[in-house]
Parts: sequence; structure tokens; C-alpha cells
Amino acid sequence: MRILIANQALAANVSGADCGQVLQEVLQQDHRDHEVTSLPFNGELNQVIAGMHEWNDGELVDFTFYGPTWGSAQTTYLLTVLQDETTALIDTTSFSNPVLSQTYQNHDLFHATSYGLGQLILDAVTNEAKEIVLILGETGMIDGGLGMLQALGAVISDESGDPIPVGENPLINFGSINLAKTSELLAKVHLTVLTKETTNYSGHDGGIVKAGKQLGLLSEQVVRLDVRAGAVNRTLRTLFSVDLNETVGTGAAGGVAGALSCLGATIETDPFAWLIRVLDLDRIMSGFDAALLTAGAVNDDFVDSLIYHLAEQCALVQLPTVLMTLSRSLPAARTPWPTVSLLVLPTLIGMQVPQSFTEADPGQVEVRQSLSFTTQEVLKLLHD
Repeated sequence: MRILIANQALAANVSGADCGQVLQEVLQQDHRDHEVTSLPFNGELNQVIAGMHEWNDGELVDFTFYGPTWGSAQTTYLLTVLQDETTALIDTTSFSNPVLSQTYQNHDLFHATSYGLGQLILDAVTNEAKEIVLILGETGMIDGGLGMLQALGAVISDESGDPIPVGENPLINFGSINLAKTSELLAKVHLTVLTKETTNYSGHDGGIVKAGKQLGLLSEQVVRLDVRAGAVNRTLRTLFSVDLNETVGTGAAGGVAGALSCLGATIETDPFAWLIRVLDLDRIMSGFDAALLTAGAVNDDFVDSLIYHLAEQCALVQLPTVLMTLSRSLPAARTPWPTVSLLVLPTLIGMQVPQSFTEADPGQVEVRQSLSFTTQEVLKLLHD
């Protein structure tokens, strides 16, 4: 029997990897013959590159660039082939995130720039990537992505018409922009943004304002950035007939997504639906006999998760599937999958703990024990 397993964390102290270990152990101890494939993604955006490298191979590229405050920084991105195109996957949280930004003074935060992110994109273009996918999570960037555009050849001028030099946050004094060189550079490249952020570019509830507040900028600084972000949007609307406040997600990463969208980028606010699509998992799933999935809770948040989309695809290809979870509050009408069985793991007391659990934190044992027992019972049903 060919079995596909995919796991998200069941609890804070029971990770997707822990769940995968439990399922693998049960399958190995089962005396029947199983061919097991484990999907190496755990439902977290910051793990997509590692999972993609394991699943799809490719080259990990180390790159040194300028950080938001012009210190030298290094990151690693992935070059691989997706849908017959050389594709670069870049995780921007390694470039700038709120944790990294905690060490910056207010002046440095206000004047920080996304220039280094543009350097990363430029390096991917140099490496002949035709598709560039940027993973945008929480960020320490608040320049509306303009520094990134400068690194890609854009000329940004202040309100007096003088070019803003590289090294400054160009959003503070934004007046106008010329994207001719940038458009030429990226003419044969398609950009995709993966984010769960749904804010717009500008406005009191926009992504730039949100990021500025999270970073602790002064209120007058946040207001200044938002006013100039509005000017950016008006300029792009005039030049390209693109309104950044009419596209969901343009505020992601302090406006980086919006800056990319004016270059034709696709913003995917459901990243795992994108992942399943580009990996052609619906076709791959048709070669399995069953699937075993885990997720912490089947609730409203679950519908944007990796496991939700996998379960949906399993149902589409009529693959017998068991989804094991700790709780379920989502109505059955929102999971209309006839071939997918949702099982809430029972509380088990007094059962013998498998040998592999002896090193586990005591808080993990009961959940792992329940998952192990339930998986054993599921295998009996699958073989009947």
C-alpha cells in the first residue's frame, strides 16, 4: 500500500516533525508492506524553502547583501525548477523581521531601506531565474519597497525633483519615480509574492502604518510615511493605472508587495494553495492508496492551511484519507469531502508509552501516545 503522510503541528510542543515521527514508527512496526512518502512541509511559510529543497531538489545559493541599516548580511535562497522554469525562492524574513529590528534605534528604523532585498532579486536574475517567488512574513521594513526598486534600477526623486540617493529611506521624501530601467531588467521575469497579509499599501489600516506601529515608530513618523505612501499610490495609478489599495496584500512586508505588484507581480494570499498547484500534487496524489494527515485544530483558521488544501485535493482525486486533529469546530458543510475522515484524537490514560517517547517532554507524551494508538487503528481499517 502506498501511503502519503503530511503533518502540521498538533500542539505547541508537538510539531509536525513529531507527528511524522510517530506515524513513521507505527508504519514501520506494522507487519504489512507499506511504501511511505512524507511531504516535507509543515504548514509554516518560513519552512517552505527547506521543504521545497528536500522535495524538489535545486541549488541553495548563499548571498551577501546590505541589510536595512547597511550592515553586511547573508542569506540563502533556493534555485530550483518549477513547472519547467528556473525559479528562485527567497524568504524575506531573513532580510528583515521585527526580531532583527529590535536592536535598531528609532532613527535607524525610520531611515531603514529594502535596498538589500532588491540586491537579492538582482542576484536571482543574474542566475537566470525566470520566476522569482518572494515569501513575505512579518517585517522590519517600512519604506514601501522603494529601496528595493532603487536596487533594481528605479530612479526615485524627492518632492523638489532631485534624485534620492541610495542609502536613505526613499519613502520619507518621495516625489516621483521612473521605472524604465527596472521594467527593462525584469521584462522576462515573473514575480510572485507569497503572504498571509491582507492589508493594503496605504491608509490608516495599511501595511506600512501597521509595520511602523509594530516597530514602535513615533506617531509623526508613521503619519509621514503614510502620507508619502499615498503619494506613491497616486503616482503609480497615473503611470500604470494600478491602484495599490484595490489589490489585497499590497501592504505585506511594509509595502514591498505593492512595489512588486507595479512590476506585474502576482500576490498570492493563500500560499499553500499556490504550493500545491506548482508541485502538481493533485496528479501525484492519484498514485497513492491512502493519506494520513495531522493538524492541531479544524477551525476557521484551518481553511488557509496546508493540510486543508491537501485534504481538499485528496477528496478531488477520491483518495481515502484520514485527518487526525485535537479539536474540531468547523462545520461539516465547510469540509464536504466524502473520502476524508476527520478524527478527533481521544484522551488516553494508562497506556504503555512507546520506547521512542521516553525522551519526550511529559506534555508531549499523551498527544503522541493518542496519535500512535489512533494510527494503529486506522491502519486496520485501511487494510480491511
